[in-house]
Amino acid sequence: MDIHTIRGWLHACEKQHGSRCMDRHHSSHPSTRLMRPRYLIDTENGCLVESSESQRYVALSYVWGGSDESACTIKSNMEGLMIPERLRRGTITIPRTILDAMHLVESLGERYLWVDRYCIVQDDSEAKPSQLASMGDIYAGAFFTIVAAQNLDASEGLYGSRRTMLLEPTATKEGEIWRDLQQPGITGDQIMLDQSIRLMRSKWFSRGWTFQENYFSRRKVIFHDDTVNWECSGASWHETQDMSVLLSQPRGDVDLRPQVATHKSSTSLNGSPWPDMIRYARLVTLFNDRDLKYPQDVFNAFAGCLHQLSSVFPGGFISSLPVMCFDAALLWQPWKPLTRRHSKAAPERDSVLPSWTWAGWAGVLHSESWRSAANYQLTNDEGSQQCSWRTFSTVCWYYSDNLTSKRQMVKVARECAQPDFTMPRKNLVQGWSYASTADGKHPKLVLHSSGPTQPFRYPIPICDPQSSPQPVVSARYLHCVTNRGFLKLGKTISRRSNRSTRCPAVELRSTFSKWAGVLRLSCRHEDVYEIVKRQNRHDRGLVELIEISAGSVKNQDIEEVSFDEWNIASCPRHNGLYEFVNVLWIEWRDGVAYRRALGRVKKSAWSRLDKERISITLG
Repeated sequence: MDIHTIRGWLHACEKQHGSRCMDRHHSSHPSTRLMRPRYLIDTENGCLVESSESQRYVALSYVWGGSDESACTIKSNMEGLMIPERLRRGTITIPRTILDAMHLVESLGERYLWVDRYCIVQDDSEAKPSQLASMGDIYAGAFFTIVAAQNLDASEGLYGSRRTMLLEPTATKEGEIWRDLQQPGITGDQIMLDQSIRLMRSKWFSRGWTFQENYFSRRKVIFHDDTVNWECSGASWHETQDMSVLLSQPRGDVDLRPQVATHKSSTSLNGSPWPDMIRYARLVTLFNDRDLKYPQDVFNAFAGCLHQLSSVFPGGFISSLPVMCFDAALLWQPWKPLTRRHSKAAPERDSVLPSWTWAGWAGVLHSESWRSAANYQLTNDEGSQQCSWRTFSTVCWYYSDNLTSKRQMVKVARECAQPDFTMPRKNLVQGWSYASTADGKHPKLVLHSSGPTQPFRYPIPICDPQSSPQPVVSARYLHCVTNRGFLKLGKTISRRSNRSTRCPAVELRSTFSKWAGVLRLSCRHEDVYEIVKRQNRHDRGLVELIEISAGSVKNQDIEEVSFDEWNIASCPRHNGLYEFVNVLWIEWRDGVAYRRALGRVKKSAWSRLDKERISITLG
C-alpha cells in the first residue's frame, strides 16, 4: 500500500470538492458548529493532549474485538498518559491497529489522532455521556477517518498480514502497484462495487458502534480485504486508480461523483432543518440489526445520531423515540424475529432494557410501521397516493427513571396528537404559508420558511435554529391510565410476502369467534402453533390487551405494506375507511407490564368489548 496514493486522494478531494467535504468546526453559524473532542493523541510525542480549536485531527473507526479492554484511559492513568512517549513505551499495551494508525497519521504529515478508548475517559461519569453524544460531531469534524475493517480484532493491525505501508517514493516504481492489481477489462465501477459488498460483509460493518462513525465521517480511508479505498461526499476511489489524471483537471472540469452510489445519501443527517421521520425510520432500521457486545450500550451507540436529530425534533427523544409524535413512534413492528436486549452490567431485576422502545430489542425492524408518524411529509415515491394512515392520542403518557422517581409528562405535539389533513383557511402561525397545488384549486399544502422547497400536508412544530438541541432522555418506565380488554388468539394470517423474512401475524377474535383484529408476533412462523397452544392451556386462549392510541386509514393500495389484516374479508377498510385502536399484548412481572406484541382492534369491536380502566407501568 503506497502512502502517496492516500496523499493523492486527500489532495484531489481538497482541490476538486471544496466545501462539500471540508471541516465545519469554524462555521460562523452556531447551529452548524461542531463539538470538538476533549482530548487527542499527539502522534509526534506519543501521548495524550488536551484538544484546542486550532488542532486538525484524524479519527479512527475500528473494532475493539477481543483486545485488552483495560488498555484505555481512566481517571487514574490519564495524567501519566499525557507524558511524552507514554503511549508507545508505557505500562499500557496499545493495540496494534491503534499503533499503526498513529504511524500512518504521522507519516501523512498530520499530528493528531482521535481514538475513543484513549480520548474519552472511560470512567468519567460526568464527561463521558456528553462525549458519546458528540461522537457524530467528532467524526464529522475530523480531517478524515481511518476505517480499520481489515481484521476482527484491534490487536491484529491495520494493514493485514500480507502487506505493509510503503512510505518512500523510491520503494516502488511509479504505477507498479496499479499494474499488479488492476485486472484487464475490470472497470472502476466494478472494483468499487465489489469492494463495497466485501466491506458490508466485514466484522467492522456489523458492529453497532461503527454505524454512526461510518455515517458521520465526511472522508474515509478504508482498510479492508488487503486493499485500501477512499470515500467522501464527492467521490469513491480505489488504490489501483491513477489519480494523476484527476489531479491534472482544473476544479469543476471533471465529474467526481461517487463511482458507486452509497447508502449514505438516503440517511445523511446533514440535511433537513425540519423533523424528517422517514430518515429517522431508515436510520433506526439500519442500526438496530448491528451487533453490540454489551447490549446496554444501545443508547450510547446511537447517541450521536439522536444528538444531531434532536436539533430539529421538537421535544427531543425519550429512550430513542421522538416526543413530537410519541404515540405513532410507539407503533414500531418487527420484520424478522427480534431478541430482547439484556444488560450485562445491571442487577437481574433491572437487567432488561425497556420493552416499549425498539432499543429494547435487537434485529430487523419494519420501517413502514412508522408511516403514520411521517404522514405530514409529502413524498414523491408513492405516485398520486399519499399516506392516509393517522394515529390519534387517546392516553396521556408519563415517563420515569425508576419506579419511585418523579414522573414527567410526555408532551406530544398537538398537531401530531390529532393530525388533520383538512387545511385551515386562515390563521397559519408565523413561518408557514400556503403552497398552490398543480391543478390551481384551493391550496392543500403548506410551506415553512426553514425549508421553502419542501411541501407539508399540515403544519408541524419547527425548532428555532438558534435554540439549543432538545433533550435526549433515557427512561426506564412509561406510565398511563388506559383501557384493558381480553381477546382470543386465532389463526395465522396468510400473506403473499415471503414467509421466511416477515414475522407472522395472528388474528384476534372475540369470545363469539368474530374477527376483531390482529397481532404481529416477534417469532418464526413455525413457533406460532406452540404460542397459541400455550395460551389456550394457561389463559383460556385470551390475551391481555391495553389501548395505547387510536388510528384510521383509507382504502388505498399504498397502505397494504403496513397492515397485516389488509386482505381479510372482515377488515373494515373494504368499506372505505378503517378505524381501529392500537393495542399492546402485555405480560406482567413484579407489578410491571412488558410489551409482548403490538396490534390493532377494529374500533367497533373494541367499543363492544367488556373493558376496564387500569393504571399501567410499562417496563
